[in-house]
Amino acid sequence: QAREVAPVPRTAQLLQFIAGLPLLTLTAARIGTWFALGAWVAGALGADWAPQLPTPALVVLAIILLTPIGRIVLAAAVARPLLGGVRPGRYQRGGSVHLRVWLAERLAEASGAENMAGAPWLVYYARLLGNKVGSGVDLHSAPPVTGMLTRGHRCSIEPEVDLTGHWIDGDLFHVGPITVGNDATVGARTTLLPGAVVGKNADVAPGSGVVGKVKNGQYWKGSPAVKSG
Repeated sequence: QAREVAPVPRTAQLLQFIAGLPLLTLTAARIGTWFALGAWVAGALGADWAPQLPTPALVVLAIILLTPIGRIVLAAAVARPLLGGVRPGRYQRGGSVHLRVWLAERLAEASGAENMAGAPWLVYYARLLGNKVGSGVDLHSAPPVTGMLTRGHRCSIEPEVDLTGHWIDGDLFHVGPITVGNDATVGARTTLLPGAVVGKNADVAPGSGVVGKVKNGQYWKGSPAVKSG
């Protein structure tokens, strides 16, 4: 039987709109930095009409807003204090916890940190967010901003895996940890729901949905995923 979804309260909608202002500010700052760089180049070529920012300020802005390292540090520096105190559990949809997680994810997207899937520094980004990541891991999907991901040594997560660790059920917002054991593999476009555990040496087929625990050394597939070998 279908469950009726409660509408988001007007107060939460207003707060969501207000919280969106930092996103617009960040996007505008990145665009403005590109224009400032263009003006600096034009000035270096002899265009006196181009407005110039002080070179030290331009260098700092470019490092923070445009380079991969600056983006991941900025996203993590915002997410960690914003989500401080958030624990696994069930919360009100549209409430403060839901809004904080939403804002942290949108800021990570706006900063460009989540667009670096597969890059070597994505592992460092995951650790900066508070996630526990072992050695020799292969990470091709964005880590959760909640910091509730535990990854064992030498495990592999393929592209477009949903590691957010939260979902909405009616008027409830669920948040939970995700654990991937040593030498395990999670196929592309798989969803690991809050509380999912993939045991060591386990293999999850692409496009699966994991609810609960995949035991050690087993092959699971489907949505919801079940043992297949």
